[in-house]
Amino acid sequence: MRNILVFITILFLLISSSFSGVTGKIEGIVKDSDTGKPLPGVNVIIEGTTIGAATNQNGYYVILNIPAGTYTIKAMMIGYIPFVFENVKVSIDLTTKTDFDLTRTVLEAAESVVVIAERPLLRRDEFTSRTTVSAEDIDLQPIDNFQDIARNQAGVVGSHFRGGRTGEVLVLIDGLPVRDPAGEYSGSLGGFTADIPEAGIQEMEITLGGFSAEYGNVQSGVLNLAMKEGGNNYSGRVRVLSTNFGAGLNDLLMDEHEKWFNTTYQHKLENIYQFSLSGPGPISNLLLGKKDLINFSISGEITDRQQGIFLNQNLYKHSLQGKATAHVTPNAKISVGGLYSYQEWDQFYFPASKYGPGHDYLENDYERLKQESSDTLYHYTYVSDPDKYSDLQGAIADSSGIFDGDSFYTVQNFYVGSMQDYLWDRTQKTNNIYFVWTHSLTPRTYYEVRYQQFYTNYHYATPDVEDRDGDGNTDEDLTWDASDNPDIASPEYRERSGNNYWWVRGDDPGYRDQKSWSKTLKADLVSQVTDNHLIKSGMEFNLQEMDVENISWTLGVGHERKDIWNEDLMDFGFYIQDKMDFEGIIGLVGLRFDYFDPNGLTGSVYYPKDYIDPVDSFDEDDKAILNNPQTPDPKWQISPRIAISHPITDRDVIRFTYGHYFQRPDGYYLYRNLSYQGLTKTGNYVGNPSLKPEKTVAYEVGVDHLFTNDIKGSINWYYKDVTDLMNNQKFVLGALQNKETRIYFNADYGNIKGLEFNLTKRISRLWGGSINYTFSVAKGRASSSGGGFGAFESERRLNILDFDQTHTVNANLTFLTPDEFPIGLNNWRANIQLDYGSGLPYSSYGTGKINDQRLPWTSTTDLRISKRFVLANTKLELILDVFNLFNRQNVEWIGNTKYYDQGAADSDEDIKGDPSVVAREGVGGDFIRNPQVYSYERQFRFGVAVQF
Repeated sequence: MRNILVFITILFLLISSSFSGVTGKIEGIVKDSDTGKPLPGVNVIIEGTTIGAATNQNGYYVILNIPAGTYTIKAMMIGYIPFVFENVKVSIDLTTKTDFDLTRTVLEAAESVVVIAERPLLRRDEFTSRTTVSAEDIDLQPIDNFQDIARNQAGVVGSHFRGGRTGEVLVLIDGLPVRDPAGEYSGSLGGFTADIPEAGIQEMEITLGGFSAEYGNVQSGVLNLAMKEGGNNYSGRVRVLSTNFGAGLNDLLMDEHEKWFNTTYQHKLENIYQFSLSGPGPISNLLLGKKDLINFSISGEITDRQQGIFLNQNLYKHSLQGKATAHVTPNAKISVGGLYSYQEWDQFYFPASKYGPGHDYLENDYERLKQESSDTLYHYTYVSDPDKYSDLQGAIADSSGIFDGDSFYTVQNFYVGSMQDYLWDRTQKTNNIYFVWTHSLTPRTYYEVRYQQFYTNYHYATPDVEDRDGDGNTDEDLTWDASDNPDIASPEYRERSGNNYWWVRGDDPGYRDQKSWSKTLKADLVSQVTDNHLIKSGMEFNLQEMDVENISWTLGVGHERKDIWNEDLMDFGFYIQDKMDFEGIIGLVGLRFDYFDPNGLTGSVYYPKDYIDPVDSFDEDDKAILNNPQTPDPKWQISPRIAISHPITDRDVIRFTYGHYFQRPDGYYLYRNLSYQGLTKTGNYVGNPSLKPEKTVAYEVGVDHLFTNDIKGSINWYYKDVTDLMNNQKFVLGALQNKETRIYFNADYGNIKGLEFNLTKRISRLWGGSINYTFSVAKGRASSSGGGFGAFESERRLNILDFDQTHTVNANLTFLTPDEFPIGLNNWRANIQLDYGSGLPYSSYGTGKINDQRLPWTSTTDLRISKRFVLANTKLELILDVFNLFNRQNVEWIGNTKYYDQGAADSDEDIKGDPSVVAREGVGGDFIRNPQVYSYERQFRFGVAVQF
């Protein structure tokens, strides 16, 4: 809480601006409406700002470094009637063409000519597959976060962009990266760990290929978020969304089942609170009377889920984002912005494995639950007093639950709930703060210098819910010690109660605490050197420190695997590019240089020359003294980027891009357990500091056609050749009792090709929307760095990847009624999101083939309906969301391919083709089914919003 208060104070007392990568430009020609000749010396300004330009002798003007948003543009010259364009939209990295035809006046004071501008669907300088989503678009759609919109674009399947692996997407907040450099331990979309308030987003740009030279360390996709900036007037919004309609209505909408073995789904009980506030800085506005000196914008979001679709899916998170801008002089501004987010969550546990206490506890301290006909499968549950619990034998055949079957032993519901409490508690903390100095040297040249500090912490451990140490605190972690010997386990993992210890076997036997700090210094220079050439260049320096403690007790106490390291990584990049804009062709040519040193700045890291015989001996801390230790060399690469756009007519454009894209290895692959600590017989992963960056060479050809001023069609073909992907190779260490290690290497290859069709209609005549279709083929040797076990030992053939979805269709339609309609019929809005997929691949049982079969096709429809009431300067909106509108049950994965493909010959129950069967209770026993293989049932959510 203290961090949040400090952050709010900084935002109000200090002073962000636009950054390269989150701004666009406006350019155009000003002519005399009677003669058609260009007019020099015309002043073109953006109203409400200090930004503007004057036309040159050719009537040409350009305004650079404009934050994404909607503006009013005014052209003025003595002797001419002022001309005003309203609703001019500026998008990230794009040019908005705005031409003026001024009319002479004989009057001393003439009224301005006002025209409402429309954002053009066809852009001459749009080189690649790019989707721009405004704050209004986000507000319309039934989503939980901005990533849902990205996942509905052509070429995207889940977190995979155009066939790339998870982790190949770069997320930027105001042009700055927010990614955990340690990598795969945490986050979504590959290390993205921040939770961003939806209300703070002004615009989101989604790019799937053809990245310009200013973007480094990315292979498959860029999500660039431009956050809102404050204006000269105060505005704000509060919105509350809830899935809890009260017990009676909840039961009507969805049956709730409290008992474990007949549970299908629960009604999710979740409340979401969102707010935003922006305007002139209170100090400058109230004390100095200057609204345009300092502006601020702040937004926040809280999500409180007290019951999920399944048991133990509770969630709490909050986030706060803001930025403020101070205009020091008419040509310079200084800025500060930041983000703070925190989230904690639990996960549903399906008890088809073992769970138990330590061996020194008496047998009556816990109960062993076994099935009626077999003792081959045990469910252990820790209890403080076994007299409070008892076995329950029940027959649940013919019930409505998904676990129908014959009688067997299970436990009372509150007993199972207690077991759920002994799963990991997960937390994620993230914050960043950035400073920017922007200075315009001339109307056509400016530079920016910015600095960012980004911090993220991912933590999980088993909680002390029974208050084992009696201190009254049940929020602390259970800690780990196999004996009273401090050499066996660090006191950091020791149970606070003394010599006793607790351990678990099964799904959650571990402890992890991961911290990462990233410091970024970036400078950019932008100059419109001529009317036809926009030169942009810059450099970026990153220093990243990672501190990871990861302990696993999969094999029990005394056999823990350790992954404990603290390393820093340094990387540097430089780029230069020229955007050339001529009448019949627009080109973007760039070159990027990247360099990274895994040794960092604080000291060298070491790895063995021979991975078969890596260790000479171990020191007193059980850390390896390596044989023939090596120091990795720094790595560097040069990336050419070329893009061409050729307008054939005013309604047709042909596009082409070609580029080399590199992504350096995450700390996960570079530094994991380089000390060879805690080796067990198998399953020991060790990093490789000598890894090279992964490389993608990509081509794209596209055609855009404007059918009408409101309808545009696009066709894109792309091909990606991916080399130096991560995989692992097994080594048997003969000198260490034949223990096995898995070392990461640049050993994988893949290629992806696809064809995308897009049709977009601007909202007009009560409706608008878009529909896209993607045909793609993604092949490679392995789908992930850990998915290619044996890739070195087996034939290196290309297989269909796990995330290859041959046919994908996404449609988003919006229907609305304007304010002018009669009361009761006006200001209604409805948005429908439809997603279709042809089915992901899976490997058939017992054939040795990889991904030779397909899951059933999937389809989901979500709906948002809202009604807006306008009361003076205040807007009230009522919202209803329906997720999975048609209540379709999609198969998302297969529990057991043997039962799914072959069934069970010794059973009268026909389970062939049933994806939910995961195991069997002994020989001839009942089948265990997991409801998580199916998508969620239909869910309802209601909301109310107030905007002023």
